[in-house]
Amino acid sequence: MKLSSGVALATLAGPWARAETPRSATLSADLRDQPFDADWQFSLGDGDDFAQPAFDDQAWRRIDLPHDWSIEDRLADQSLVNAEIRDVDTAPIGQTVKAPPRAIGPFNAEFSILGDSIASEGGAQTGFTVGGMGWYRKHFRLPALVPDARVEILFDGVYMNAEVWLNGVQLGNHPYGYTPFGFDLTPHLDHTGDNVLAVRVANLGRNSRWYSGSGIYRHVRLSITGPVRFERWGVRLSTPSVSASTASVQVRTVVAGPVPGTMLVTRIKDPAGKVVAETRVPASDGQALLSVNAPRLWSPATPQLYHAECELLLAGQLVDRMVTPFGIRHVEIDAAQGLRINGEPHKLRGGCVHHDNGLLGAAALDRAEGRKVELLKARGFNAVRTSHNPPSPAFLDACDRLGMLVLEEAFDTWRVGKNVDDYNIYFDGWWRKDLAAMVGRDGNHPSVIMWSIGNEIADKHKPQGIATAKMLRDELRRLDPTRPITEAIDGVAGAPVTRPDGTPDQDATQFLDVAGYNYKLRDYERDHAKFPQRVMLGTESLPADVDAIWRLTDRSPWLIGDFVWTAMDYLGESGIGKSDTSGNPLEFSSKYPWFNANCGDIDVIGQQKPQSLARDVVWGLSPLELSVHRPLDGQIERVSMWGWRDELRSWTWPGAEGKAVNVIVYTRADRVELTLNGKIVGEKAMTDTDKSTAQFAVAYAPGTLTATAFRNGRAIGKRVLETAGPAAALRLQIDRAQVRADRGDLCYVTADILDSAGRPVPDAVHVLDVKLIGPVELAAFGNANPRGVGSFRQAVAKTWHGKALAIVRPTGERGAAAVTVSSAGLAPAMARLRIG
Repeated sequence: MKLSSGVALATLAGPWARAETPRSATLSADLRDQPFDADWQFSLGDGDDFAQPAFDDQAWRRIDLPHDWSIEDRLADQSLVNAEIRDVDTAPIGQTVKAPPRAIGPFNAEFSILGDSIASEGGAQTGFTVGGMGWYRKHFRLPALVPDARVEILFDGVYMNAEVWLNGVQLGNHPYGYTPFGFDLTPHLDHTGDNVLAVRVANLGRNSRWYSGSGIYRHVRLSITGPVRFERWGVRLSTPSVSASTASVQVRTVVAGPVPGTMLVTRIKDPAGKVVAETRVPASDGQALLSVNAPRLWSPATPQLYHAECELLLAGQLVDRMVTPFGIRHVEIDAAQGLRINGEPHKLRGGCVHHDNGLLGAAALDRAEGRKVELLKARGFNAVRTSHNPPSPAFLDACDRLGMLVLEEAFDTWRVGKNVDDYNIYFDGWWRKDLAAMVGRDGNHPSVIMWSIGNEIADKHKPQGIATAKMLRDELRRLDPTRPITEAIDGVAGAPVTRPDGTPDQDATQFLDVAGYNYKLRDYERDHAKFPQRVMLGTESLPADVDAIWRLTDRSPWLIGDFVWTAMDYLGESGIGKSDTSGNPLEFSSKYPWFNANCGDIDVIGQQKPQSLARDVVWGLSPLELSVHRPLDGQIERVSMWGWRDELRSWTWPGAEGKAVNVIVYTRADRVELTLNGKIVGEKAMTDTDKSTAQFAVAYAPGTLTATAFRNGRAIGKRVLETAGPAAALRLQIDRAQVRADRGDLCYVTADILDSAGRPVPDAVHVLDVKLIGPVELAAFGNANPRGVGSFRQAVAKTWHGKALAIVRPTGERGAAAVTVSSAGLAPAMARLRIG
């Protein structure tokens, strides 16, 4: 049985199998969550008659969802925009560069008006990409349906202000870009002819502090059921009692159109698919309690997933069915013992993540969402904070599958906005619906262990903010009494208060189970002395504080973890992690052409950055890491709060011969030895005060640089950097050689520039051409340069730090495929794939 991989409540009916559908799928008469992504028509701009069924949309562009128009090229005459190497491609990241074209690829530094739509005015906040207004239309025909069938559409996410019509009838709107919403299509369907669904999306004004993307950027699904059916998100699961020997599973259901005599059958299947518990009760009871013996518990180390199959029977006939994946796990948190999962202590080794997928923009393709979690897991993260909004279902599915803990955040603003056009203008009318959608869809995910009601709320310690926090807390507690609630708090937390149980607290934290601290490293121990019952969590921290934070966190049970800002680079908040050698004042966000925040442990193409090397050592993934600060030639590099020195794992610095360069060794050893071409050039005894970092000034000479770490006189780790020669060849590395013939799957192809000995050439900048053969298309092609504006959609791209990334998407057909990358003067490279 193939289960839905998209929605938290993976729902199935009729033949109860969600097939891997081709681009043009035939709808089934009795199937829940049918993929509805294929064959939409799209047009940027607005028109009075775009919602009308008779409107001729044949000239519109045909697309498959998910789709983000903000990441697409906006000018038609830039076919070779990536073929020109500019100083922005070759200059050190801290050096001032000549301004590239103000409008290039998806970027527009002037907030220009395009066609009939006014562009988003986000500027540096949204990475100098533009929004505007766009329309989507989909034509579809229904299969033969029983007379009382119900047809419902569900949107996983549309950014933003979506308005939906069916056959010219307006169904409703949904302002928030990050929560799911749906409509009952039944009253307005043509059962024998063409149906036209039209969606208007308006991303206008200054509405986001980061890159949001624009359009129907998450999946769309269609459900066809009978009149007696489970409501959308109509099955809720919890595990109120968990031990090694037995666990109880509480199943609560909400049934639409109930008829007397309807029965609810619930069975639990273990991770191997074996039925381990079953019960039958009247559907009117709305709930069932089952017992599972010797449960296989879900945890980050053992992410075991069960499935609850809930069936509605009427007169012995099956009328609806929902299958819900879940995990059996028990979470406890208190100040005395910290966080425990199934009785085992855990610290949240966390990272904040925004929702974009780098070169793909906001498009939430399933493989992109899963790869993001894989990259984080490989770097030692066991937790993510979804900053500052609910994520996609595919992202949470990957977290469930891979064992990644999730702090899911609802809002970035309440009633006081951070931008004039952001969620604050919708909050009063929509907060309750958006909380219900978040919890309804995501409440069964075992990876979600905590809800956050907000981030850096301006009036958090004032009467309006205090009342709002209580209102949100109370509603979340009603919707889900099983998970703790937090809020990410910066600055002043307000005046002292006393909780009803007599414990001391403060205005902004009094309604929270866990107090979230943004950039308050110096406050932890002082606040613990004042509020010993308070559970604390670093909801945002600076990369440079990694060593100090984790020395404190590891020894403090009341401090349950930390989320660095950020785990991955993201589009928008341009240059908040920049370094600069110009002597100009550092600004929070940078001027064009910066478009990437540049503050992540992992860059936008999935490669480790130097702060990740330090974290590897602090978290024990590696005993030793070696990096080199780019030679400054007498300049002074200043680094932002969220930034890091311009370091590379490189010993290739032409022009620096004989000059002192700064070599950085990350380790928690007690002694470090550095050799160059076999001669010792530095030694250092390490103590806890060194923050796991040793620095050496070494006169540069080409050759081999070796760092060795010792503990108690024994070598515990070694790292080697060798000088590379001139670029000679290309190498392709693919993340998987076999991908599904599914539009949601992807293959990531990393291109490296190598010298004749096969060594990476660290600063090589080359123009690359990619050619594809077989049932695949190019989804994106680019590099990780945070100010390297250009196109991500052309078959031409440049390398940066010697690397580029091509993202290949199946067309939906099966067969063999090949990816070839070439560059003038270099030996080309090919990778072969199997699709299907």
